[in-house]
Amino acid sequence: MPANQTSSVDIISFLQPQIAAFCVIVFVTFINGQAYIGGNLVWLPIGAVSLCYLLFGYRIFGAVFMAITASSIWFHESSYSGIKLLHLVGTFAPLLAIVSMKVFKLSNFFDGEKLVFQHLLFLAILTAFYNTLMKFFVYSYFSDSPSAFNAIQFIQNYLIGDILGCLVVLFFAALVVVPVIKYLSPKSTSTE
Repeated sequence: MPANQTSSVDIISFLQPQIAAFCVIVFVTFINGQAYIGGNLVWLPIGAVSLCYLLFGYRIFGAVFMAITASSIWFHESSYSGIKLLHLVGTFAPLLAIVSMKVFKLSNFFDGEKLVFQHLLFLAILTAFYNTLMKFFVYSYFSDSPSAFNAIQFIQNYLIGDILGCLVVLFFAALVVVPVIKYLSPKSTSTE
Protein backbone atom coordinates (compact mmCIF):
# COMPACT_ATOMS: atom_id res chain seq x y z
CA MET A 1 0.00 0.00 0.00
CA PRO A 2 1.41 3.46 -0.87
CA ALA A 3 2.50 5.69 2.01
CA ASN A 4 -0.13 8.41 1.57
CA GLN A 5 -2.91 5.83 1.27
CA THR A 6 -1.75 4.26 4.55
CA SER A 7 -1.76 7.66 6.28
CA SER A 8 -5.30 8.41 5.07
CA VAL A 9 -6.45 5.04 6.43
CA ASP A 10 -4.78 5.87 9.75
CA ILE A 11 -6.49 9.27 9.88
CA ILE A 12 -9.88 7.75 9.10
CA SER A 13 -9.44 5.02 11.73
CA PHE A 14 -8.51 7.72 14.25
CA LEU A 15 -11.36 10.10 13.37
CA GLN A 16 -14.24 7.59 13.18
CA PRO A 17 -14.42 6.85 16.93
CA GLN A 18 -13.85 10.54 17.73
CA ILE A 19 -16.76 11.64 15.56
CA ALA A 20 -19.00 8.81 16.74
CA ALA A 21 -18.35 9.59 20.41
CA PHE A 22 -18.88 13.32 19.86
CA CYS A 23 -22.20 12.74 18.06
CA VAL A 24 -23.49 10.20 20.61
CA ILE A 25 -22.73 12.44 23.59
CA VAL A 26 -24.19 15.57 21.97
CA PHE A 27 -27.32 13.65 20.88
CA VAL A 28 -27.89 12.13 24.32
CA THR A 29 -27.36 15.51 25.98
CA PHE A 30 -29.92 17.01 23.60
CA ILE A 31 -32.38 14.22 24.43
CA ASN A 32 -31.80 14.62 28.18
CA GLY A 33 -32.75 18.29 28.28
CA GLN A 34 -31.77 21.11 30.58
CA ALA A 35 -29.12 20.54 33.26
CA TYR A 36 -29.88 21.78 36.76
CA ILE A 37 -27.25 22.79 39.31
CA GLY A 38 -29.11 20.85 42.00
CA GLY A 39 -28.96 17.69 39.87
CA ASN A 40 -31.31 15.96 37.44
CA LEU A 41 -33.47 12.95 38.25
CA VAL A 42 -31.87 11.08 35.33
CA TRP A 43 -28.61 12.32 33.77
CA LEU A 44 -28.15 10.34 30.54
CA PRO A 45 -24.93 12.04 29.30
CA ILE A 46 -22.81 10.39 32.01
CA GLY A 47 -24.03 7.02 30.73
CA ALA A 48 -23.28 8.01 27.13
CA VAL A 49 -19.74 9.00 28.09
CA SER A 50 -19.27 5.68 29.91
CA LEU A 51 -20.59 3.77 26.90
CA CYS A 52 -18.26 5.62 24.52
CA TYR A 53 -15.25 4.88 26.72
CA LEU A 54 -16.26 1.20 26.84
CA LEU A 55 -16.61 1.06 23.07
CA PHE A 56 -13.65 3.18 21.95
CA GLY A 57 -11.21 3.36 24.87
CA TYR A 58 -9.36 6.29 26.37
CA ARG A 59 -8.22 7.70 23.00
CA ILE A 60 -11.54 9.58 22.64
CA PHE A 61 -10.81 11.76 25.68
CA GLY A 62 -10.56 14.93 23.57
CA ALA A 63 -13.79 14.21 21.69
CA VAL A 64 -15.61 13.56 24.98
CA PHE A 65 -14.39 16.85 26.45
CA MET A 66 -15.33 18.77 23.29
CA ALA A 67 -18.77 17.13 23.20
CA ILE A 68 -19.48 17.99 26.83
CA THR A 69 -18.31 21.57 26.30
CA ALA A 70 -20.25 22.01 23.03
CA SER A 71 -23.40 20.50 24.57
CA SER A 72 -23.12 22.88 27.49
CA ILE A 73 -22.93 25.84 25.13
CA TRP A 74 -25.60 24.65 22.69
CA PHE A 75 -28.21 23.19 25.04
CA HIS A 76 -27.60 24.56 28.53
CA GLU A 77 -27.20 28.26 27.75
CA SER A 78 -23.63 28.33 28.93
CA SER A 79 -20.84 30.42 27.48
CA TYR A 80 -17.32 29.28 26.71
CA SER A 81 -14.86 31.05 28.94
CA GLY A 82 -11.87 28.73 28.87
CA ILE A 83 -11.63 25.19 30.13
CA LYS A 84 -14.42 24.51 32.57
CA LEU A 85 -13.52 22.33 35.52
CA LEU A 86 -16.99 20.76 35.50
CA HIS A 87 -16.50 19.61 31.91
CA LEU A 88 -13.22 17.98 32.88
CA VAL A 89 -14.97 16.21 35.78
CA GLY A 90 -17.63 14.85 33.41
CA THR A 91 -14.86 13.69 31.09
CA PHE A 92 -12.69 12.07 33.78
CA ALA A 93 -15.28 10.40 36.06
CA PRO A 94 -16.32 7.52 33.73
CA LEU A 95 -12.72 6.98 32.65
CA LEU A 96 -11.60 6.85 36.27
CA ALA A 97 -14.34 4.32 37.07
CA ILE A 98 -13.32 2.05 34.18
CA VAL A 99 -9.64 2.28 35.11
CA SER A 100 -10.49 1.49 38.76
CA MET A 101 -12.43 -1.57 37.64
CA LYS A 102 -9.48 -2.74 35.53
CA VAL A 103 -7.07 -2.27 38.42
CA PHE A 104 -9.28 -4.40 40.68
CA LYS A 105 -9.93 -6.88 37.85
CA LEU A 106 -13.70 -6.22 37.68
CA SER A 107 -13.79 -5.12 34.06
CA ASN A 108 -14.68 -8.38 32.32
CA PHE A 109 -18.07 -7.33 30.93
CA PHE A 110 -18.53 -10.52 28.88
CA ASP A 111 -18.42 -14.13 30.02
CA GLY A 112 -18.36 -16.04 26.76
CA GLU A 113 -21.42 -14.78 24.87
CA LYS A 114 -23.27 -13.57 27.99
CA LEU A 115 -23.08 -10.03 29.30
CA VAL A 116 -22.18 -9.67 32.98
CA PHE A 117 -24.82 -7.21 34.20
CA GLN A 118 -23.29 -7.01 37.68
CA HIS A 119 -20.21 -5.37 36.21
CA LEU A 120 -22.33 -2.83 34.31
CA LEU A 121 -24.25 -2.11 37.51
CA PHE A 122 -21.02 -1.64 39.45
CA LEU A 123 -19.64 0.58 36.67
CA ALA A 124 -22.75 2.78 36.83
CA ILE A 125 -22.51 3.12 40.62
CA LEU A 126 -18.76 3.78 40.60
CA THR A 127 -19.05 6.33 37.78
CA ALA A 128 -21.86 8.12 39.60
CA PHE A 129 -19.88 8.09 42.83
CA TYR A 130 -16.77 9.60 41.24
CA ASN A 131 -18.75 12.17 39.25
CA THR A 132 -20.83 13.22 42.25
CA LEU A 133 -17.89 13.60 44.60
CA MET A 134 -15.75 15.51 42.13
CA LYS A 135 -18.60 17.85 41.17
CA PHE A 136 -19.45 18.34 44.84
CA PHE A 137 -15.92 19.54 45.55
CA VAL A 138 -15.90 21.79 42.47
CA TYR A 139 -19.27 23.36 43.34
CA SER A 140 -18.50 23.73 47.03
CA TYR A 141 -15.04 25.18 46.46
CA PHE A 142 -16.02 27.60 43.68
CA SER A 143 -19.52 28.49 44.89
CA ASP A 144 -20.26 32.20 45.30
CA SER A 145 -22.29 31.64 48.47
CA PRO A 146 -21.26 28.45 50.29
CA SER A 147 -23.95 28.96 52.96
CA ALA A 148 -26.71 28.52 50.33
CA PHE A 149 -25.17 25.22 49.20
CA ASN A 150 -27.07 22.19 50.58
CA ALA A 151 -24.48 19.39 50.51
CA ILE A 152 -26.78 16.48 51.41
CA GLN A 153 -29.38 17.37 48.81
CA PHE A 154 -26.69 17.97 46.18
CA ILE A 155 -25.01 14.60 46.75
CA GLN A 156 -28.33 12.77 46.90
CA ASN A 157 -29.68 14.34 43.68
CA TYR A 158 -26.46 13.93 41.71
CA LEU A 159 -25.82 10.37 42.86
CA ILE A 160 -29.35 9.20 42.01
CA GLY A 161 -29.42 11.04 38.67
CA ASP A 162 -26.01 9.75 37.62
CA ILE A 163 -26.73 6.15 38.62
CA LEU A 164 -30.08 6.14 36.81
CA GLY A 165 -28.59 7.85 33.74
CA CYS A 166 -25.72 5.36 33.53
CA LEU A 167 -27.99 2.38 34.00
CA VAL A 168 -30.51 3.51 31.39
CA VAL A 169 -27.87 4.11 28.71
CA LEU A 170 -25.71 1.05 29.48
CA PHE A 171 -28.64 -1.36 29.75
CA PHE A 172 -30.26 0.07 26.61
CA ALA A 173 -26.99 -0.49 24.78
CA ALA A 174 -26.57 -3.99 26.22
CA LEU A 175 -30.15 -5.13 25.68
CA VAL A 176 -31.03 -3.39 22.41
CA VAL A 177 -28.01 -2.05 20.51
CA VAL A 178 -25.64 -5.03 20.91
CA PRO A 179 -28.26 -7.64 19.85
CA VAL A 180 -29.21 -5.52 16.82
CA ILE A 181 -25.56 -5.23 15.80
CA LYS A 182 -25.05 -8.96 16.31
CA TYR A 183 -28.14 -9.69 14.20
CA LEU A 184 -27.26 -7.31 11.37
CA SER A 185 -23.55 -8.04 11.28
CA PRO A 186 -22.63 -11.18 13.26
CA LYS A 187 -19.01 -11.19 12.05
CA SER A 188 -18.31 -7.65 13.24
CA THR A 189 -18.85 -8.37 16.94
CA SER A 190 -16.49 -10.32 19.06
CA THR A 191 -16.85 -10.85 22.79
CA GLU A 192 -13.53 -12.59 23.27
